[in-house]
Amino acid sequence: MAEFVRHRIPFAGRRAVTAPATCAQRHIWNLMQEQLPDAAFYDVCYWVALPGRGTAQDLLDAFAELLGRHESLRTGFHRDEDGFLVQQVVDADEFEAEVWALAAHDDPDGVRQAWERRMRHTPFDPARAPLIRFMVTVVDGAPVLAAFCVSHLAVDLTSVRMLADEMTRLHDARAAGRPLPPAVPARQPVEQARLEYSPRGRALQARARAYWCRQLDSAPTTLFPDRGGPAGPVRYSAGMSSRAVALAVPVLARRWRVSTSVVLLTVVAQLLGRRAGVSSCTLRLLTANRSDPDVRGTVANLHSEVPVTIGLEGDRDEDVARGALAACTTAYANGLYDPDDVARLIASARGPGAPVDLSYCFNDVREEQALPDAAEDGDPVSDGGLRAAMADTVVAPDEFEEGETFFIVIDDEVPGWIRMVLNADHRALPPSEVHSFLYDIERLLVEYAESAGEEPDPAAAVGITGGTTPANT
Repeated sequence: MAEFVRHRIPFAGRRAVTAPATCAQRHIWNLMQEQLPDAAFYDVCYWVALPGRGTAQDLLDAFAELLGRHESLRTGFHRDEDGFLVQQVVDADEFEAEVWALAAHDDPDGVRQAWERRMRHTPFDPARAPLIRFMVTVVDGAPVLAAFCVSHLAVDLTSVRMLADEMTRLHDARAAGRPLPPAVPARQPVEQARLEYSPRGRALQARARAYWCRQLDSAPTTLFPDRGGPAGPVRYSAGMSSRAVALAVPVLARRWRVSTSVVLLTVVAQLLGRRAGVSSCTLRLLTANRSDPDVRGTVANLHSEVPVTIGLEGDRDEDVARGALAACTTAYANGLYDPDDVARLIASARGPGAPVDLSYCFNDVREEQALPDAAEDGDPVSDGGLRAAMADTVVAPDEFEEGETFFIVIDDEVPGWIRMVLNADHRALPPSEVHSFLYDIERLLVEYAESAGEEPDPAAAVGITGGTTPANT
């Protein structure tokens, strides 16, 4: 039977410092306050499999090294006497880690899943750093799996992936007796706050404010008129796993000369627009705000959500997609904004007799990947691969939950497949229509990929894989 020992491990960083919270930290703080009393809603769990080398102590040492390197992991938050949110970095303290000893018949994944369920019901105190906990499972004395649970105040999804990679590299070095790989130079959240309060930062926020005003002026009042139903929001989620989508998307990305994410965003916007009978569709994109080289290696919460309006009246679907690419480029250039000011703008914006509803979110959490070479993989259109792949599609209920009218997440954790999870309010999309919306995405992508049209000149397609991609949180 699996048993665990809970450890309190000391860590040490280079400095203790207090500073104003960043825009991204304030944004997540506000979302967490809205979610209370379920404060653990914005905690993130992540895990990695290990090759069974080294010891549990090697991993505990790696965990301590992570906290020493990344100030966001040893930061607490509180409001000062004037009511402003501040971040307080501690230089030394202890963190919690559980070491699970497993017998040969125990299931490491089952142990990890039970730990995650417990963590989701064990909220952090945001005022007390560190806002991260760890666990490791050990078989015959060697670690086979490591996991962590961390507050969204401290990280975004990009950071979570970087943490997992760095944790693995630190453990490998420790287990092999090699020097630890150096930390990647990156801006810390305290310096990010200083930038945001500088003249440059204030100018960027003023530009973003003007962008939000333009978006709110042009956004449709709602894409889903309330058709009645239960009093109060009741939501349903379904997930689609599709090989056909994974095959069709790169075909269209080459043909339309946009990123694969823009292909998916275009089709989602078209379907929403057709349902609402509108000529444009405004959604919120979740972005990690990492275009600045100084923050590409930053482990912190840099998350924000930017509105984008997709015009749907192009003569060709390619024109709509190219317009979506341009609109996304502009949206991401305005990702740094004051969340409290924007909340006031949204609350005061009004459409014809009603507030503007921006409760439609698109979140592509796939890691950036180069488009596959058609010469290597064959042509799924000409060989009938798309229609054949549709027979393998699976749609089923999912546990994913968000507090929006419409929230779709795109992932590709299983090679060769794309998974789309859609969470929607019953009053907008009842469960049966959530399923049909996912099938419509697949159907439309396949129809577009199969439609006649010349492939773009290869020289003109150079660089399309580096196009603007709806980034993740």
